[in-house]
Amino acid sequence: MDDIISTNVGLRGGNNMKLEFRIPSENDAKHIATWKYNGIYSFYDNDKTEAKKEWALNIHNEENAFVIYNEKNELIGNCSFDYDEGQIMLGVQMKPDLTGKGMGTEIVETILNFGREKYKFNNIELLVAKFNKRAIRVYEKLGFKIIEEFVWNVNGEEKEFIAMRKEWDI
Repeated sequence: MDDIISTNVGLRGGNNMKLEFRIPSENDAKHIATWKYNGIYSFYDNDKTEAKKEWALNIHNEENAFVIYNEKNELIGNCSFDYDEGQIMLGVQMKPDLTGKGMGTEIVETILNFGREKYKFNNIELLVAKFNKRAIRVYEKLGFKIIEEFVWNVNGEEKEFIAMRKEWDI
């Protein structure tokens, strides 16, 4: 199937994980729509609002969205590479029970490598909730810099967000 792109990820401790990027299926979408996070991270629940639930249930219709599977054929996350006013924007979501386990840097780095190979970009931006210190640390480790802070009404809540950008030397 040419919708699958495999790559190996080196994890801390010398372990390797094989990841596959796939075009989302309707079944993937149904699974992603059930994801719920603990504590303050419940902000990211995919059933938090009707709009968020509709997005999750329709991820298989998104043009530049991918699901990520591990070597055990388990869905572990999703990502997207969307264009917004000429700028490519990264979206990343990990399966709730995998967050906070120390795999974020390696997985996001693999997502970036996959995206660069597929879309040939030399810079990328993302938005992250300011309270999400774990994700911000991952992005900073990978060379993202804060370019803007702002308040955004998301899921019916006013939340502080950070826009970050990473550039590669050409």
